[in-house]
Amino acid sequence: MTAEDTIERYATARFVVKEAHEARWARRIAVFFLQLLILTAILHRFFGLSTQAAINLVWVSGAGLAVAVLIALVSLIRIWFGGQTGAANNFAAIIVGLIGLAIPAYFMSKAVMLPVLNDIQTSPDEPLQFTVLLDQRPRDANPLVSQSPEQVRLQTEAYEDIGPIEVDRSAGAVYTVVNEAVKQLGWTVVVNEAPGESGIGRIEATDSSLIMGFTDDVVVRVKGDDASSVIDIRSASRYGRSDLGANAERIRAFEEEVNTALEKGEKTVLEQAAAEPEEKPVAAPAKQVKKKQVRKRRARRQPQTRSRQQRRRVYRRR
Repeated sequence: MTAEDTIERYATARFVVKEAHEARWARRIAVFFLQLLILTAILHRFFGLSTQAAINLVWVSGAGLAVAVLIALVSLIRIWFGGQTGAANNFAAIIVGLIGLAIPAYFMSKAVMLPVLNDIQTSPDEPLQFTVLLDQRPRDANPLVSQSPEQVRLQTEAYEDIGPIEVDRSAGAVYTVVNEAVKQLGWTVVVNEAPGESGIGRIEATDSSLIMGFTDDVVVRVKGDDASSVIDIRSASRYGRSDLGANAERIRAFEEEVNTALEKGEKTVLEQAAAEPEEKPVAAPAKQVKKKQVRKRRARRQPQTRSRQQRRRVYRRR
């Protein structure tokens, strides 16, 4: 065999490069569970999928996405040392998996940092009671019971800013502000009882989360007389051991809306109590103004005409 034959043989040789098959499966698994997560949110929010089933599917989707990312990382290490192909599929699986895990990871961080509570209220010692919503809650929902001393302590430590709102206004006026705040927040009102002779007004409403559409129940009470009032609110989740801070954020948004409305009302009262501006003299009609101006011009011209007549008389005498 000559040297030319050897060169030609190696020039036409084909080297078989193996593909890392797990890379392709990692991408498929990531895409599948991301689609399952999106479909779960759509079915629960718009097509009546039960909340408990939606929660289970979210956990399954998160676990599947985590497995896909883990497989992709192991496959990348194998490709690095073995020289197989499929790195593009692995990177695609990691990107898709991280996108799907972003929202669950955010809520998981809240679950770690916040206390395990699903019922927040401004007056734990005197809890507000649900009436109509109590019958509308599903049978498998969290029970509505009074907070234990340990739960009261956890709420006080975690949410020191949450408490009753005391206002130096009549119960009727405050109830009107509260009712407007509930409308601005977009809650679905179920009970709307204005304060009567007892001086107690109540509102029961529901609110849904933005992404998954989880429903929580809210009750607001306005209690007072003609001089002062107190606003209390309670927000309770129907499912889950932890609300991930949703009830506290809802109460804060409500209190901020009420305080803003009350501040606007106080400014309006101050403006009405301020001294009225001095009335400006009303301008005379246009015809009268023109007549006055013509008279002034004639008055100015009269001395000049008299002086001319006197000069003419002097010239005639001369």
